[in-house]
Amino acid sequence: MNEYDISAAFEAIEQELISSMIRNMDRHKAEELKEGYDWSMWQTEQLKALEKYKLENQKKYSKQFKNINAQIGELIWQARQQGGMKQETQILRAIKNGFKNYKPASAAMQAEFFKLNIRKLDALIKATGNDMKKAETAVLRMANDQYRKAIFNAQVYANSGAGTYEKAVDMATKDMLSRGLNCVEYKNGARHVLSDYADMAIRTASKRAYLQGEGEKRQEWGISTVIVNKRGNPCPKCLPFVGKVLIDDVWSGGKASDGPYPLMSAAIARGLYHPRCKDSHSTYFPGISTAEDTWTREELKSIEKSYKQEQDQQYNQRQADKYGRLAEYSLDEENQQHYERKAKQWNHIRFKTGDIDSNAYMRSKKPLANFRAVPQQEVVKVLREEYDEWIGLLTDEESHAISKYTYNSFEPDDNKFYLKLNAMLRGDMEKNYEIMKYSDVISRALKKHRLKQDIICYRNMDINPLTGFKTGDIFTWQQFVSTSVIPGRALKKKYQIAIFAPKGTAGAYIEKVSKFPQQRELLLDKDCVYRVILNQEDKVELEVVP
Repeated sequence: MNEYDISAAFEAIEQELISSMIRNMDRHKAEELKEGYDWSMWQTEQLKALEKYKLENQKKYSKQFKNINAQIGELIWQARQQGGMKQETQILRAIKNGFKNYKPASAAMQAEFFKLNIRKLDALIKATGNDMKKAETAVLRMANDQYRKAIFNAQVYANSGAGTYEKAVDMATKDMLSRGLNCVEYKNGARHVLSDYADMAIRTASKRAYLQGEGEKRQEWGISTVIVNKRGNPCPKCLPFVGKVLIDDVWSGGKASDGPYPLMSAAIARGLYHPRCKDSHSTYFPGISTAEDTWTREELKSIEKSYKQEQDQQYNQRQADKYGRLAEYSLDEENQQHYERKAKQWNHIRFKTGDIDSNAYMRSKKPLANFRAVPQQEVVKVLREEYDEWIGLLTDEESHAISKYTYNSFEPDDNKFYLKLNAMLRGDMEKNYEIMKYSDVISRALKKHRLKQDIICYRNMDINPLTGFKTGDIFTWQQFVSTSVIPGRALKKKYQIAIFAPKGTAGAYIEKVSKFPQQRELLLDKDCVYRVILNQEDKVELEVVP
């Protein structure tokens, strides 16, 4: 079980709490009399149902919560192990390449490091577990409170002219369905549902455990300098530290006297490694590693736009989830249809631009301006060299996920993994969490190393996916896009698509982890933005807008 599985398990519990509440209200309808509805009798029946609801939930979910919490501790422990193994491999590789400035700790010192770090890890697991138990108690309490509130509000709305029983209940539950069971309140006043909080808490704890595992190995080898990795879209809080060398006094036992560099603890105090942070660091080997501590003006502008776009995408997703809940759990048929239309609108927004409209954004991006493609005869060699480093950054989980995605079995199309995953991402198929969990893993891997060159890649399809689109249209492709950097290696199909992917594009050359390396595949990340350059009968040209 990974972070995605745990978040999905909590989301399923939240949905069942809401679903059983609405089922009770739909099952025990108020009796309609000549003078209106018999709300007093209905409230009596619903309050009895509420007591049963509370007891059943406590019994049912206490056991589930206990099992999930045990998995959380194991997940954090595994993250620490992975960090240690990965770091030792990197250190040994650096020594092989000529690094000599290391001082292995004595056996006694290593034993002390081990004891101290185990205590730190146990404290992290215990603190995370205690926080989760509080949140789990809070979601059950909120479900009970919202049920009770809906029971009494339904009569109020009916008396104010709601009309039918179904409309009265929908009005009474609308606020709860709009927000979800947002039982966790942060210090800034923001409220979050249990699954979202669990995702944040577990990812944060796992990351700290992973960094601790890395730090333990550095301590063993007497190395304390690290460099915050430069990537395409760093967090705004972490941006000042990206590409900088730091002395890791938090996980690697470093001291201020270890070099002329700032301390990791000071960087963390200023915002580095905040909750949900996607940035990371690696060991800095003096004489071997190269620091990239400068950003061009264009890079900074691109980062700002990417961040705004990501925030906008998250807002759109929250709106889609909101109207999806209202559509699923509303009792009145007219309300259901209204919310289904709203959910569909939010699920099919073609372009998310932040604070400018799509026309203005399009004008700001001239088609293929300054695009200098790597020559066809050199592209494979260039990409192999560029992505050797990326392969070394992948976790076993990420390598496995990409390899699984590329496996084109001879099974029917409706049973192929990559087709099902992409259909779920587009909203064309009901989501299956066992499959969807791979989405975040693959996307995380692709974002670790963006294109450094302008690349033309190719994809052929049986149908034109851009029917109705015209030149200049901008859209978001919500799925992963498999392409080949060699025209003849793209699968033989009717429609030929050429994609111009400029440097900075979220994608990776995956030959070394693909089940079919001869396809020379460049895999583009989900939710990339594309601009239509040409859309003819059997030929399509697209530009990725990074």
